[in-house]
Amino acid sequence: MKKIQKFFGYCCLLIWLSFGGCSDQLPPTISSSPQSNNSVETSKPMITNNEPPTTVINAVRQEVEKVTAIEASNLDIQDSEAKTWSDGCLGLAKPDEFCTQALVEGWRIVISDSSQTWVYRTDGEGRVIRLESQR
Repeated sequence: MKKIQKFFGYCCLLIWLSFGGCSDQLPPTISSSPQSNNSVETSKPMITNNEPPTTVINAVRQEVEKVTAIEASNLDIQDSEAKTWSDGCLGLAKPDEFCTQALVEGWRIVISDSSQTWVYRTDGEGRVIRLESQR
């Protein structure tokens, strides 16, 4: 008799779960179609502010200063644009590098010291910074 009760309990639980008994407790998901382009940009990035946060600007300035020894105070932001990158490497994966496969909200920052210009990609907080190009 106990086996029948146990079996019936499992069946009820399975039916309850299959009809979404816990669906209101699951976190929302972001769905997107796979893209082969390394810098996927959605039509409207989720970042609502048109200007990057100060933390992002400062992180990019510090990165340029670290790489070039040009003082951060001598660097000017020429352009900034909110972007949605295709992966955790901001669409700039190195050969044999593993990148998280999730969309990343971030920024494309153009910075200059008036003789050279760098284009950087960042995540939304400026924790991940990648050099896109240098002119």
